[in-house]
Amino acid sequence: MIRFLRFWIDRLINWMKIPAALLMLLAVPAVWQSFERYWVIRNQLNLHNLIYFAVGLAFMLGARVVFANRNGCAETMEHELTHTVFALVTLHPVHGVSVEDEGGGSMSFSGGGNWLIALAPYCFPLLAVGMGMFGTAFAEMTGTAPDWIYIGMGCAVGYNLFALAQQIHPEQTDFKVAGYWFTICFLPGANMLMYGALFAFVERGWAGVEFFGRLVSYYGRHLVAGVL
Repeated sequence: MIRFLRFWIDRLINWMKIPAALLMLLAVPAVWQSFERYWVIRNQLNLHNLIYFAVGLAFMLGARVVFANRNGCAETMEHELTHTVFALVTLHPVHGVSVEDEGGGSMSFSGGGNWLIALAPYCFPLLAVGMGMFGTAFAEMTGTAPDWIYIGMGCAVGYNLFALAQQIHPEQTDFKVAGYWFTICFLPGANMLMYGALFAFVERGWAGVEFFGRLVSYYGRHLVAGVL
């Protein structure tokens, strides 16, 4: 039964390759226009959260620049864990994860696989998403969201952005697995959507994510209507 489901999940994801590429190409101008809208209403934004987020972001980016020559197994571990998460979500048993001290690593799983497993580490900031989930759980349990959560979100986003910049290069075997042209079409829009949603979450929680989604949908529909 698991093999049957895995087969059809892979087939469905791979069938969605061209629509996903087209949607992400459309997402680039839609997200850009959404952030232009954020700039217009900047006086209405929750600047308290964003300032603490910016502090964490600046700290992490500064630290990563200073210690750039010491990057290694931490980035690789998160990279392989992201592959692992998406392999498990699509019902692929993971046989092992290997991480070397110098930064190399790999993971192995059963089944044919799909492009989502291959590209997940380049468009799904696992640490930042995990920090957001932790912040949500903490706020639900305590009824408050202290400032250190937003600093932590800034640090996590900075870490993921720096790791992303390091990992994207033409020699990546994951890009060959997914297809170079598809990767070029998919990743910019996917990252803009993901980091835009994280920004919206920091600014106003899940209500902010919903607002961001409505903006992207609105501008996306208008772009399509203009083309048609």
